[in-house]
Formats: sequence, C-alpha cells, structure tokens
Amino acid sequence: MRTPAFLPPFDYTLAGFFTAWPDHPAGASAIALLTRLDNVTLAQQASDEGRPALDKLQEQLRDALPPAILADHQFLRFLGHFMLRVMAQVGYELLQDQVPLPPDRQIILKSAAVYRLATSQAA
Repeated sequence: MRTPAFLPPFDYTLAGFFTAWPDHPAGASAIALLTRLDNVTLAQQASDEGRPALDKLQEQLRDALPPAILADHQFLRFLGHFMLRVMAQVGYELLQDQVPLPPDRQIILKSAAVYRLATSQAA
C-alpha cells in the first residue's frame, strides 16, 4: 500500500454535474473527510482486503453530514465519484462498481466500489 504524503488539488470542472457539490457545505465537509490521510489509508486497507473503499468511512460520513444530504442520490453519486478520484491519485484503479455491502454494513450506502492497486504501482 502506498501512503500519500499529500493529495494534490482536484480539478472539479472535469466532474460535470458534480461541480456544485464542492462549494456546498456538505460537499466541502465530505471532501475534507475523504481526503484526510488517515481516511485515505482506511480506504486503501479496505481495498487491499477486497472490500468497498467507502465501507470503513460510512460512520464518519453519517456523523458529519445531515441525514437529508445523505438521502440525496446525487450527493451519493458525488461521494462515489470523488472517492474514485482520491483512489486514482494514490495509485488505485476501479476493480468493480456497485458491489453490495452486507445488510449489517448498509449504514448510508447499499453498495460501493472496490479498487485495487494499479499494476504499475504494485511493482
């Protein structure tokens, strides 16, 4: 597992319909949470174990964000898209999207994406 020293700035203009979320207070909170180095490490560990990257972060997201925001389908898509960008920046690639979480782990998400260390990074 590669531990990042920092995450470079993201170019939100590439995200199309996601561009409003980074300026929204909930989006900014989610970005801050998902880019904290300890949380990036948790996402990497989950991925290395073959589990969805956002699984270990669900409790923190639930505690940090209002229920109405977490019920918004577009916001959940933003979370997934943003996590894809975070994982790509630390050398991981998407392995499978919409992997169902076990019923006891469906805290805010019913499914999430699984990543693996990119072949070029594994060497």
